[in-house]
Amino acid sequence: MNINTPITISPSSLDYKVSKCPRCFYLERKLKTSVDSFPPPVFSNFDVEQQKYFKNLNTNVLSSNLPSGRIMSIEELGGRVVSKPMKDNKGRDFILGGRPDIVIEFDDKTYGIIDFKTTKLSDDKAENYKYQLEAYAQIFTHPGSIKKGPTPKLEPIKQIGVLQFFPSEIFSHKNDTCQLNFQMSYVKLNRNIDDFYKRIELVLDILSLDSPPDFTEDCNDCNFVKKKIELNKN
Repeated sequence: MNINTPITISPSSLDYKVSKCPRCFYLERKLKTSVDSFPPPVFSNFDVEQQKYFKNLNTNVLSSNLPSGRIMSIEELGGRVVSKPMKDNKGRDFILGGRPDIVIEFDDKTYGIIDFKTTKLSDDKAENYKYQLEAYAQIFTHPGSIKKGPTPKLEPIKQIGVLQFFPSEIFSHKNDTCQLNFQMSYVKLNRNIDDFYKRIELVLDILSLDSPPDFTEDCNDCNFVKKKIELNKN
């Protein structure tokens, strides 16, 4: 990695990919090598329909723990958003860039960033997304610009959180359709900027290596590759 060229980091890569396996993260980011482990399309469809339903409603209907406000449109945000060049704790340049799920303008002119997840309701599981959501908070606090235009500056960011959906029951059906109930739970996450910059430092440490990190013991992909290497030797 050229330390004089800012590296662009996707907010979504700051959570699972780095903590799950530094080696796989390095291979995917630097060598463009990865397994096809994308979530099933049904989760994307859930996300689209959830956003479509809630986009014109007051945000306090999402949860009693959310203040009154409105969901900002894609046109207001510009789709993909990016930060200006920033520096980690070691003075290395980086840029954050991605597409947030939901950005809220509350009635008091503060802002919130939340993510929709179709998953088992769990406060602990929601914590897995804290770096991703803080990254978007940093983007809107330190906005940059792309060819389509500048990212809007939104501050203060009042809160970040995860709205979880989990299917609970089919309550009716007709012909080729059925109606499905979902349980919902909003988990507000605490912002920790110092911890976020430690995660950025870890990411840049990994990407600064000249060769991939060692295999990770509890990584299924690493174990698959190791087993294949062993079989090829025999």
